[in-house]
Amino acid sequence: MKDSDELRDELGDLPFLRKIKEQPGEGFQVPKNYFQHLPDEVLRKAKQPAFAPAPQPTWVERLEQFAAGLFQPRFALAFASVLALVVAGVYFLGKNEGETLQPAASVQLAEISDEELFAYVSENIHEFDRDLVVSTAGPDLPDAKPKTKEKPSLPKTAAPKPEVEEMEQYIDEVIDEIDVEDLEELL
Repeated sequence: MKDSDELRDELGDLPFLRKIKEQPGEGFQVPKNYFQHLPDEVLRKAKQPAFAPAPQPTWVERLEQFAAGLFQPRFALAFASVLALVVAGVYFLGKNEGETLQPAASVQLAEISDEELFAYVSENIHEFDRDLVVSTAGPDLPDAKPKTKEKPSLPKTAAPKPEVEEMEQYIDEVIDEIDVEDLEELL
């Protein structure tokens, strides 16, 4: 209890609380006839317009507002980017107006001699599709039938050829070591 008494004494020393104690009555007072006049006062304030309607801007003012909005950073940067792209496109695409563009492949092929072309085609003939070559060359080419592949021949060496008996003997020795899977891979 001693603590609560000390606390009450300390609070009593505060200027705000001292002023409230000095006023007559119990703390706060309401003006006379406050609640009788309150509904009338609320209705009077509710009927009064709070704000006058804002005047509508003219078309010139709206145009000025739109132009001012365009100069905000996000719109100005977007406009500048589009303008730069348009200028670059006109510059680079309008550069060759009088010139006719030739395909790059035809320009490069014109610079290659016939001997170099023939050598390239001869070395890489296996990479060309026959139907594509015929359709590209047009009807001027005679009908050429593909060559049949010749069986590859063994290179000629100075070593003596083994005889049939020696080959059979070698096969008999090796046949036991060969698996079925190895034979399937060979075929």
